Amino acid sequence: MLTPHMPKHRIARQHVAIVGAGFTGSMLAAHLLRRSDRPTTVTLIERAPTPGTGLAYSTPNSGHVLNVRAYNMSAFPDDPRHFLRWLWAHDSDLPMPPSGHAFVSRACYGAYIRDVLAEAQAAAPPQVTLKHVQGEVVDTAGTGDGISLRLSNGLIVTADVAALCVGHFPPSPPAVAPTDLVASHRFIGDPWDQQAVAAIGRDDTVLILGTGLTMVDTVLSLEEQGHRGRIVAVSRRGLLPNRHEEVRPYKSFVCPEVMPRTVLDVLIALKADVRRAQDQGYDWRSAFDALRPHHHRIWKHLPLEERRRFLRHARPFWEVHRHRMAPEVADRIAAALASGRLSVRAGRIRSLALTGDGVEVAVQPRRSGDGRWVMTVGAMINAAGPECDYERVRHPLVRSLLDRGLARPDELRLGLDVTEEGAVIDAAGRASERLFAFGPVAKAPFWEMTAVPELRSQCAAAAERLAARSALAPGASLTGVAGTGVGGTPGAPHVQGPA
Repeated sequence: MLTPHMPKHRIARQHVAIVGAGFTGSMLAAHLLRRSDRPTTVTLIERAPTPGTGLAYSTPNSGHVLNVRAYNMSAFPDDPRHFLRWLWAHDSDLPMPPSGHAFVSRACYGAYIRDVLAEAQAAAPPQVTLKHVQGEVVDTAGTGDGISLRLSNGLIVTADVAALCVGHFPPSPPAVAPTDLVASHRFIGDPWDQQAVAAIGRDDTVLILGTGLTMVDTVLSLEEQGHRGRIVAVSRRGLLPNRHEEVRPYKSFVCPEVMPRTVLDVLIALKADVRRAQDQGYDWRSAFDALRPHHHRIWKHLPLEERRRFLRHARPFWEVHRHRMAPEVADRIAAALASGRLSVRAGRIRSLALTGDGVEVAVQPRRSGDGRWVMTVGAMINAAGPECDYERVRHPLVRSLLDRGLARPDELRLGLDVTEEGAVIDAAGRASERLFAFGPVAKAPFWEMTAVPELRSQCAAAAERLAARSALAPGASLTGVAGTGVGGTPGAPHVQGPA
């Protein structure tokens, strides 16, 4: 019999484990704390001691700035000026115009993300809690009524739902790189390995694989540590990112009711729109930026073969226009090019060999009339872009997901195969009700899912769906009601010590 003080239903506590506490993981946690009104525990698992920064925003180099204007870097899609207000309130040393057209350091943005997460935790209702577990997830398994995550330190975290927000993985070594070279100190496979980059001799000639924004950051890192030697950056096309300029808003050509069906249609229309914008006194960037809200719909409507065509032929040109350098960064790169300290070349690496003096590199230039050139460098840095083909990623968590059949790479090798809602698709083609992925790892349905404006909307929508889970009935899916926790009280989080 129920007494007047006994509730008719015992609301089970839901447990959501988030793997990775960079921008995506931290924002998913913050939105869950803001939106959950049922008993919920959010466990944020991060190998770094402090959540909120991740790889992108943990750099101590003040020269590493955001490549998106401050006015578009709010953590909340429904509050676009939130970051600007935070900057003004914190007396930032950077003069911040009312327009927000400025590019702050990544370290500054990392502090902002930490504050957003702390404020969300402080404002959460008593039944909604955040736990931080330091460690690196190396294995995962489904348990029937939840997810089990094993960390490298032996801890085991069990939860109702797990969200993979693991960010980017370092690029794979070039196919022509011999094993002894890859294992040597001359080859830096992770451009964000600060200790390895700092060990490069000041006068060493450095070869950088890749000419995109990661190469730009690498050059700035070398400059900051007093490097004086020559730097050579090589990519297949030798394209550098364009420079940001302050632009006026422009209306896109895209009609939501009629989506382009081929890459050629997209490029023809975009070029025509750029010409119209320039004829009206706009910068080409205005037309390009006006297309951004439609990227996801355009990608969704392109047939698979057209998506392949885009990746094969148009992707490098798209990226140097889409992902641009902050003006102050572009000035430094231009100065390095003008002085001859930095040179950018188009070509393919044909051979690499570790020698007593360094690394012997042979490059076949892109233009057939130019002969192959050979040089010896003191160090080479692989900044060719993150590895997105998960069959090639050797991280134990990724291997666990694939080997257990819990996940599979998407057809275009852009990341994991997921639904638009982030549900991970297993080897048999089934969408999981317990395992989700967000951020760059889950960009396959969207193409553009690496920058804050897209990520914040994805996190907000995902948190709303997760928070809407009812905890009244065990074993239900996201479209119904929530399941029980693993091995104990329904919904109870479980952190087990090392075995």
